[in-house]
Amino acid sequence: MTTRRRTQDERSAETKRLLHEATIDSLLEVGYANTGTQHIVKRAGVSRGAQTHHYPGKQDLIVAATETMFEGFANDIEKLATGLRDGEYDLGQFIDRLWAEMISGTWFYASLEIIVAARGDQGLRQRLAPLILNLHSRFETAWDATFIAKEPEKLSSRVAMNLVMNVLRGMAVQAVLRRETPYYEEMLQAIKAILHSHVTPITESPG
Repeated sequence: MTTRRRTQDERSAETKRLLHEATIDSLLEVGYANTGTQHIVKRAGVSRGAQTHHYPGKQDLIVAATETMFEGFANDIEKLATGLRDGEYDLGQFIDRLWAEMISGTWFYASLEIIVAARGDQGLRQRLAPLILNLHSRFETAWDATFIAKEPEKLSSRVAMNLVMNVLRGMAVQAVLRRETPYYEEMLQAIKAILHSHVTPITESPG
């Protein structure tokens, strides 16, 4: 049986994927300051030439990997929102899934490394700003499609969910040093109660 040879575009896409994954893994393992292109290339199993062909420097690679990471996170949030609209779970379970995505996935802690680095690096900050704005735009589109505010003149569903996301991010930062589950469970229950009083999920009609 003849094996089809991959096209140049397919080989390039695979090289980029390996580099992106290695970059995120390195950020999680050793942090931004200790993440270098040589280490990434070795972890990805690609040549130095392949890396410089696609991404000449560390910042180019960090930005590209961040864009891929944000794309994946936005897709996951949109799927969670769709599941809520389809009645696969209720609002409380939706919050539980959001928290699990925050605390267990790779995106948050890798992005935290990048955000801290961008605070002192204007060039990196300027290149990342459009990516975070696009990510937040996709979140807000999902919120608008998934929730109705009970008193929109006081608090819109978009603002309510943005507040929830920011609280969850703060909890995830704290969880770096404080891991006990009951502490976060109490806050999650409070978030659910507050959210229930301000928004109603939009459910799809059967058929």
